[in-house]
Amino acid sequence: MKTFKYFFPISLFYFFRFAPVFLLAENFPTNPSEEFGLFKSDETLEIVLKTNLKNLIKNKNDDEYQEGEITLVGKTYPVRLRARGNNRRETCSFPPITLNFKKTEFEDKSFDQLKKLKLVNSCKMQKSYEQYILREYMIYRTFNLMTDKSFKVRLLKIDYVDTKEKVKTVTRYGFVIEDQYMMAKRLDGLIIKTEGIRDQATSRQHMVMLSIFQFMIGNTDWQIARLHNLKLLRLNKITETAPYVIPYDFDHTGMVNASYSIPSPILGIESLRERLFWGKCYSDEELKAAIEEFVKKKEAIYEMYQNFELFDKSSHKQAIVYLDSFYEIIETEKKWKAYFIDNCRE
Repeated sequence: MKTFKYFFPISLFYFFRFAPVFLLAENFPTNPSEEFGLFKSDETLEIVLKTNLKNLIKNKNDDEYQEGEITLVGKTYPVRLRARGNNRRETCSFPPITLNFKKTEFEDKSFDQLKKLKLVNSCKMQKSYEQYILREYMIYRTFNLMTDKSFKVRLLKIDYVDTKEKVKTVTRYGFVIEDQYMMAKRLDGLIIKTEGIRDQATSRQHMVMLSIFQFMIGNTDWQIARLHNLKLLRLNKITETAPYVIPYDFDHTGMVNASYSIPSPILGIESLRERLFWGKCYSDEELKAAIEEFVKKKEAIYEMYQNFELFDKSSHKQAIVYLDSFYEIIETEKKWKAYFIDNCRE
């Protein structure tokens, strides 16, 4: 009886403490590491996207879906699409797009998990803008190298076809981003939408690594409290209750260096290529552990950039020079302490 007397309250405590995890576990696949069809490969996928392009561009500030068709892997399917985004809607003559597959039945059943996808496409149809897209795509791939707790992406070569034949067909590269709920299923976790969380309440070492990664790519366009360009992922594990912070949307960074991206006056910098550490204050030990991970991945990161054939000479040179400057900082203790300790934010 004594055993039951003390065991019962303790059992209740653990049940209610982790109830969301237990109760939602049945919603996840039996194989948490499962990857869905579209994101299984890193090869460029050629697709055809047909819709009323003139209407899409004209009504880019509307949230109404319009009908279209998408051809991929030799099959054509219906899709609904609309413009998305905030800054890019205002800045871009050709807005980023949301693809809605909720009513689509795919012949390849591995694609059935697709519901909504963010398509990141050229802001304008000039070829120079296509390089910005490729640079942003490579940032996602770089973060994939650092951690599996990241959004997967798939590079696309897209033929944009106007159904009204009033806009000339054009071919450009773009990419789609893994849906947040697909990512959660892949990692056996769930998305948390609570704003106001403090970085101290997140997975600590992941947060340190993320802060240095944002410094690496020259990104200050993120904030935890408002979940600005961030998602929170809690793993379906009793031993890991602190959520992981997952970044996205990297067009306003020094690594992309888009001509339309201007740093905020409050930052006190003239160019996004000037790095600022936007993370909080961490201990020497935490910073050294995170830096060690970047040093371990250095060869793989450089190899990925050097072998990416879709970059033009300018993009390739800019990327390597920017990586060089980052590693020069983190491999020199005096320099990284000046950024990460002397100028951290309380």
